[in-house]
Amino acid sequence: MDEPEAAAAAPQRLAARLTRGETFASLALPQFRFLLAGTALSQIAGWMEEVARGWLVLQLTGSPFQLGLLGFIRGFSQLLVSPLAGVLADRLDRRRLAAITQVVPALDTLLIAVLVTTDHIAMWQLYPLVCVSGITGAVNVPTRQVLVYDVAGGRQMANAIALNSVTANLARIVAPSVGGVIVGSVGIGASYYAQSGFFLLATLATFLLRPLARVEPVRAPVWESIREGIRYVRGDATMTRLVLLNAIPNLLIYPYVAMMPLFARDVLHVGSEGYGLLLTGVGFGSIPGGLIVANMSHSRWKGRTMGAAALLYMGMVVLFALSTVFLLSFAILIVAGLGWSMMVTLNQTILQMGVEDAFRGRVLALYSMAGGFTPFGNLAMGASADAYGVQAAVVAFALVGFALAAVLGLGSARVRRL
Repeated sequence: MDEPEAAAAAPQRLAARLTRGETFASLALPQFRFLLAGTALSQIAGWMEEVARGWLVLQLTGSPFQLGLLGFIRGFSQLLVSPLAGVLADRLDRRRLAAITQVVPALDTLLIAVLVTTDHIAMWQLYPLVCVSGITGAVNVPTRQVLVYDVAGGRQMANAIALNSVTANLARIVAPSVGGVIVGSVGIGASYYAQSGFFLLATLATFLLRPLARVEPVRAPVWESIREGIRYVRGDATMTRLVLLNAIPNLLIYPYVAMMPLFARDVLHVGSEGYGLLLTGVGFGSIPGGLIVANMSHSRWKGRTMGAAALLYMGMVVLFALSTVFLLSFAILIVAGLGWSMMVTLNQTILQMGVEDAFRGRVLALYSMAGGFTPFGNLAMGASADAYGVQAAVVAFALVGFALAAVLGLGSARVRRL
């Protein structure tokens, strides 16, 4: 075959690869590979920042309250900015918007690194810097989610979102350990310098993107655009259920992670080493969950599978809270990670497949806004744990979440037909 014939045959070969339903089919798209690289680098930086910030706050204050306060500031900032983030994603160039919201945290972490290494760091400085981090994250997350559609298209949506999720969860497993090693062996300042470097590399990968989709930007005034997005979601019963299904775990389930030190110390009696291992359990389970969803591009059972995965995840959290055996608890968390990954990935896939292009950014921003509820759940679960014990608190919250997810998920004929 000569060169012109080979060039003409290349699109057919690519199309054939994309229609076979292969686990890694979306990787045939060069632009998607750039997007995955940016996802991996930004996620590594983000998880390293979680580790470094925790140790830095403990060194400065020794106060668990200050740890919780910073988490609350970040989450509340995200909650407030999310509706505006959707308007920006529908109005501006998404590639540039994603890049800018990675440059800002790069500068944020670089400033902290300089303050730490020059011994000028103080808690009051962290409050506004964490607020900036929450704001940029609120914009970056839905923007990158929309970019998955822009570079992969609707045909490969399930596969692309699943591989993007797998990449993020691999970073979730690796980055905290790497961050801990850097903090312990080199120092907190070095960790923040490394984070800044990863954010800048993520920015470079994002600038290399050339999205395939071209959507006419929204021109309506900002507040009218926000109201349009809210009306659009409220006017579609299925979309409303999908957004609520994402809010339930953020408010009622995810806060159990903040209680993990108590499980490690008081329930499982495994100390800090066991605590670190417990944090990786859901991440390990999320990898096969994401790969399963990657093979479901053409499945007609997405809605039912998502509903069942939600119940599996929340049921496993109940069992984890009741367990007093470390190895059993770790195994339960792996299964929980399987359900969690399938639930979240399929939820976002179905949402993206059903939303109109003109509203994609605003709908995904409302979807991501649920992450701002977690700090409120942390406060409520923490108060319940103080009053009734950590096991009883997590079981009660998870059972409420299980019941709500059952009604909104498998209990809905609309969702089962998706």
